[in-house]
Amino acid sequence: MEQHFTLRRFNQVLLALLLFFGTLYLAKDFMVPVAIGGLFAMLLAPACRKLEKWGIHRTIAAIICVLAVVVLLILLIIVLVDQLTSLAYDLPRLDYKLSELLNEAHRYVKENFNVSREEQNEYIQRSLRSSLQFVGIYLRSLFLFAGSMLVSFVIVMSYTLLFLLYRKKLKNFISRLTDSYDANAHEMVSKITTVASSYISGVFLVVFILTIINTVGLMVIGIDHALLFGLVAGLLNIIPYLGSIAGSLIPVLFALLTRDSLWTPAVVAIFFLVVQQVESYILTPNITGAKVKLNPMATLMVLLLGSAIWGIAGMILFVPYLGIAKVIFDNIDRLRPFGFVLGKDGDEEYG
Repeated sequence: MEQHFTLRRFNQVLLALLLFFGTLYLAKDFMVPVAIGGLFAMLLAPACRKLEKWGIHRTIAAIICVLAVVVLLILLIIVLVDQLTSLAYDLPRLDYKLSELLNEAHRYVKENFNVSREEQNEYIQRSLRSSLQFVGIYLRSLFLFAGSMLVSFVIVMSYTLLFLLYRKKLKNFISRLTDSYDANAHEMVSKITTVASSYISGVFLVVFILTIINTVGLMVIGIDHALLFGLVAGLLNIIPYLGSIAGSLIPVLFALLTRDSLWTPAVVAIFFLVVQQVESYILTPNITGAKVKLNPMATLMVLLLGSAIWGIAGMILFVPYLGIAKVIFDNIDRLRPFGFVLGKDGDEEYG
């Protein structure tokens, strides 16, 4: 009888997971703007509360916060476009340097491996075709995501505004749902929302600090377009592991194509390696809070799951929401084992 009950329970949990992730996949167009709006709302909630304490009406405070985000995003886009335009002027120089590198590689292979230039070109073309197909898939996804973000920008900001306006109602709604499970449900929900808001704010603060560090470091090294590469590397850091690697490879490759010596690309690579260690062991633990620590296994799994369900958007959004889920798990007695398995070794549970 007990075995039958356990099997039925397992089937119920499995069916619930299938329904949950199936709904996320099928409702992608609806859920992605809601998820982005939720993150922005959690990011802006402390500022909104501060304005309200100064006597500003909640609606006005929410509008001010949303408009501040809109202005910052517009300025960010302007900076990116300006830097990309500046980079476009360097393309002829990059093309010349790339041709020189290819010619040297052709000569080296022909002299040491006795492979003719025609055979090398044929092999390179085959490799490029397969690589471009793989890269093209992700580039299309990236451009589609960027396009959908632009089209849905007003919707996302509307969700952000509404979440800020109705945040107390939503918190009370969750409290009433969980009252039957925990006598201190309201206090628990307040704790969860506070920690989750601090966590999301910390994630964006880490990105901002890394952008400054990357930009200044590349300027000191002497890399052109340091602001562009520093900004891109900082923004990509939102995607754990993969984002930091991609963000560091771009300036390394640029240095390799624009400098005659290998010392500069090596220095850039070492610089980003040091920055990644600083981010992993100093910035993230101290800014996002020691209580929300996701282990690499859980992070990598949710990255792949997010990519499978929502594409590029999922890779960006699933990790912070997993951090929020861990906060919830750690605050509910029945769910603490899930918070434990998501955390790092030695991660303390919430008291």
